[in-house]
Amino acid sequence: MAADHELSAHLHVEYLDLSPRVMRWKKHSWDLYWYYAAWQRALGRVARKLHAAHGFDVTHHVSFANDWMPCGLRRLSDVPLVWGPVGGASAPPVRRLARWLGVRGTVTEVVRATFTGIVRQFVGDRVARRAALIVCQNDQVASHFRRRSSSVVVEPNAALEDLPARAARIIPYRAVFAGRLIALKGASLAIDAIARTDEWTLQIYGRGYEEQRLRTRAARLQVSERVEFLGHRPRAEVLAAIAEAQAFLFPSMRDQAGWVVAEASSMGCPVVCLPLGGPPALAGTNGHVASLDGDIVQNIVDALDDARVVGGAPTDRWATSRLPGLVRTWYQSALSTGAPR
Repeated sequence: MAADHELSAHLHVEYLDLSPRVMRWKKHSWDLYWYYAAWQRALGRVARKLHAAHGFDVTHHVSFANDWMPCGLRRLSDVPLVWGPVGGASAPPVRRLARWLGVRGTVTEVVRATFTGIVRQFVGDRVARRAALIVCQNDQVASHFRRRSSSVVVEPNAALEDLPARAARIIPYRAVFAGRLIALKGASLAIDAIARTDEWTLQIYGRGYEEQRLRTRAARLQVSERVEFLGHRPRAEVLAAIAEAQAFLFPSMRDQAGWVVAEASSMGCPVVCLPLGGPPALAGTNGHVASLDGDIVQNIVDALDDARVVGGAPTDRWATSRLPGLVRTWYQSALSTGAPR
């Protein structure tokens, strides 16, 4: 703001945090959830004071893109609320995918879906009914909230710039996977697909608790020489690898809006994914979506071959330059809808 006088003339920041007495209890990663709920409650009180002083036309919740936790701005009952982009309501068919999720992943997904589903019913759905416009991360989330509101749009929160160009020389039959090595990301499915082929190789970027299980799986399927684990690497290095790969293989089972898919598609790298969560929307015209019907692994192999034949084309669909016009349209829509009683 100090460097941009036009911005500082239009943007006013009100810092908010909880008291030091409360902050002392925030010690672990999971403390984020109770802290966030308490923070949103405090936000409601501050927002009402600011509204009394300034008289807001629109409120917009952009913090923590989550559709099942509280939204303090709903306390301003006489101001139209734009909620999102939010996500979370999309969930994988756990029984269908259990063999790739493993025991830990299956238990995690069942517990998560049960807990967040109950909380969403009493918290997120109430926010949805209050919102003048709900911006959803993907089609699965939109499907959930269209049953509760008529004002729903789909727009993942990806915002990209300064990406490398597609490599002049594409490495034939090279696929890249990038993401945390946790069960829901689907790296086990990617390895199984590579094992069904004779030509494809796979580079895996990332670390996580699944790494040893994935290495063991690759060894058991006798593809260790064609599956390379490269660990956590600088973003520029990962983007360069995607730029020269024939396909970006990302069979994630629950990503709401995985930006790496938008990065791959923006560079013109074909994306192979499942029809779950945000990847199909972020891949767009460069997407090759493998069906969950029948033999899932073979469906991924077929999608890889389609990606190799069809190729991809660079796109500016997720450029940051789209945001001013997009947000202006949201606010106009919210103003025309008004604040629901």
